[in-house]
Amino acid sequence: MTTLPHRILIIDDQEMMFRILQSALKPLGAQLIFSKSGAEAIQYLKTSESPDAIILDFSMPDDDGIETLRKIRGLTPSRIVPVVMLTARDQTAIRQDAEGLSIHSFMTKPFSPSALLGVLQSILR
Repeated sequence: MTTLPHRILIIDDQEMMFRILQSALKPLGAQLIFSKSGAEAIQYLKTSESPDAIILDFSMPDDDGIETLRKIRGLTPSRIVPVVMLTARDQTAIRQDAEGLSIHSFMTKPFSPSALLGVLQSILR
């Protein structure tokens, strides 16, 4: 029996970030799904099976990462999908706003691709 590759939803308004993540996460052999906004990600999640992990940028032009994650958690209250939040901002305030949203890990941009790979390998085990 073959196992399907893990699915990782990347929510970031910068296509360049998707390319960076695509390269960094290649060793996982995961299927990467890219959403350019929180709204696009919500639409994807409403019509598709939940991903195995989410990489979520904090700063986006529509809803920020915290608001997007609140909406995601409202869609799937029975299954908490692990989330890695990427941010270029001070994490202290963001962590306070994110309390109760079950964020697995915060990473500050610029981040180490190998560190992100390690976090996701841990999540997907």
